[in-house]
Amino acid sequence: MTDPRHVVVVTGTRAEYGLLSSSMRAIEARDDLRLSIVATGMHLSPQYGHTVDDVRADGFEVAREVPTLVDGDSGAAMAKSLGLGVSGMADALASLDPDVVLLLGDRGEAFAAGVAAAHMNVPLAHVHGGDSMDGAIIDDSIRHALTKFAHLHFPVTDRSADRIRKLGEEPWRIETVGAPGLDAVLAGEYDTPAAVRERLDLPDDGPIALVVQHPLTSAPDLAGEQMAATLDAVAALDVHPLVVYPNSDAGGRRAIAEIERRADLTTVRSLPRETYLGVMAAADVMVGNSSSGVIEAPSFDLPVVDVGPRQEGRERADHTLQVPHDRDAIREAVERCLTDEAFRQRVASCENPYDRGGAGERVAARLATVDLGEGLLRKRLTY
Repeated sequence: MTDPRHVVVVTGTRAEYGLLSSSMRAIEARDDLRLSIVATGMHLSPQYGHTVDDVRADGFEVAREVPTLVDGDSGAAMAKSLGLGVSGMADALASLDPDVVLLLGDRGEAFAAGVAAAHMNVPLAHVHGGDSMDGAIIDDSIRHALTKFAHLHFPVTDRSADRIRKLGEEPWRIETVGAPGLDAVLAGEYDTPAAVRERLDLPDDGPIALVVQHPLTSAPDLAGEQMAATLDAVAALDVHPLVVYPNSDAGGRRAIAEIERRADLTTVRSLPRETYLGVMAAADVMVGNSSSGVIEAPSFDLPVVDVGPRQEGRERADHTLQVPHDRDAIREAVERCLTDEAFRQRVASCENPYDRGGAGERVAARLATVDLGEGLLRKRLTY
């Protein structure tokens, strides 16, 4: 009997961990795979909730911690963090000696791990490649660069798979798996609305607005005033807002300062995945620019006011109203989500393009069976 393949999963944020967790569970459940976890980025920061504790609370063992965050609120700080990440990831991967590394998405932490793994001739598998976010300039650049470093691709829609092929990747490397972040939603693995209301001290009656808005890396100086426009719009309506802190990208501290300036908000630095999904189930509207508003929200029949250009170009169900960073436009869209019955019925009947079911198990099965020989590492362009 051969030893199980050693899969190292790298996670840097609460959101991306939530998307990876079903694949991690599926890897753990197989006798032919062995899981190790490297935690980095926001997971290790008290300012963002020290969410590595949530990973451990879910029963996972964290094999290595790689600190990367450089103090600052600028693109320069993000670039320096990337450099720290490559160095730290090289040390972590050298000590763990994996057979394959699994990454997700478009963040700098994933890119640092991908650069290190590729230079160390460790096969790299990438989830959510091929997605398009026209308004998130550096995010798409990182995502598509990771596609060129990766040896296995797990796009979540057929359109994303087609983009990967157009980047010159060989078709046999690509398997459309659906969004693994939906596995827990489809299985009902989240807190009930009643439990969420009690835990977060939310009112038993009246509409709830989930607000999650990240800074635009292309305009970090505007993050504070953009957050102010969203919070002003929500405050002008008869709705109870629950505001989740933004990520650590440039401009994030400006957005946090605007949140903390207001005493009338229910705020959380972070939430465990099952609680966050429970909030989505309990909420009447979601406001901001989080990818969860595009990917997970339609599976909860949750209308979304998508603010600004961050998610532009991303495939979506017919459940969003897209508006600029303008207080009146945001307010009118939130009001429509709450009161327009025709729109709410449209949201309830829409199909989620990311829903294929069992994504995590598909990822694990491919990692267990793919030939890890030189043919996997030696990439050839198709153009």
